[in-house]
Amino acid sequence: MTLITSFDRPARYASQLRAIPLVGRASLVLALALGACVPAVPVAPTARPSPQGTSQWQVEPGDVIRLKTWGVGDQSGELVVNERGQVVVPNVGRLTVAGLTPAAVEALIVRSYTGRFDSSRVEVTFLRPVSVVGGVKLPGVTLADPSASVLSLVSKAGGPVRLGGDLKVYLLRVGEAAHEVSVGDRVSDLGIRSTDQLYVQDPPFAIRNEAAIRSVFELLQFVGTTVTLFLLIKKQ
Repeated sequence: MTLITSFDRPARYASQLRAIPLVGRASLVLALALGACVPAVPVAPTARPSPQGTSQWQVEPGDVIRLKTWGVGDQSGELVVNERGQVVVPNVGRLTVAGLTPAAVEALIVRSYTGRFDSSRVEVTFLRPVSVVGGVKLPGVTLADPSASVLSLVSKAGGPVRLGGDLKVYLLRVGEAAHEVSVGDRVSDLGIRSTDQLYVQDPPFAIRNEAAIRSVFELLQFVGTTVTLFLLIKKQ
C-alpha cells in the first residue's frame, strides 16, 4: 500500500477533506475556533502608576483611627470617625478630625495626651474602608492604610478569580467616569474615598472556562484526526 501525505499531494488531500462528512468538518472547524480561545501568557499591567507627590489623603467620616498606647492598655482601640467628622478619644473626649491630614490628626491626638504620659508611647494608624469587587475570589470591604497599594488590596480580596492575561483594575467613583489605575498605585496617591470601589476586571470567557475549553478542544482534535485518517486509509 502506498502512503499518501498531504504535503506531497495537496490537491488530492483537499478533495479528500471535502469527502469528510459534514459533522467531521464541523468538528474540525470548532476545534480550531476553540484553540484560538486558549489564554495567552500573562503580561504586565499597562496602566502607569500615578505620580507620588503630596498625599491626597484627608480624614473623612467612616475612616478608622487605630490608636495604640504602649504600656497604657485602656487607651488603645479602633476609633471610628462619625458622620460629623468627629472621633472620641479615650480619656480625652471628642476631637474634630474630618478634612485634616493624617499627620495633623496624629499631632492633635498626641497633644491631647500631653502631661499624661510620654507621647513617644502613642502610635496612630489611619485606615479607610475600601470596596474591592469584580473578578476577585473574596469581594468585599477591606481596611487599607494610606501606603497600601492597589495590588495589595486585590491580594487581600483573595486575588484574581483566575490568572492569565492583563490584570486590569478600575476606580469607580460616584459622578465620575471609571478609569483604569495601576496596581502599583497607593491609596493615598489615588485619593480613594470610602464610597469608591476598586473594580477588578472579570477575566474573559476563555480564561474563566479554560479547563472545559481545553478538554473540548482536545476531544474534538482527537475526533477530527481519527476521521481524517480513517478516510485517507479507506481511499487507498
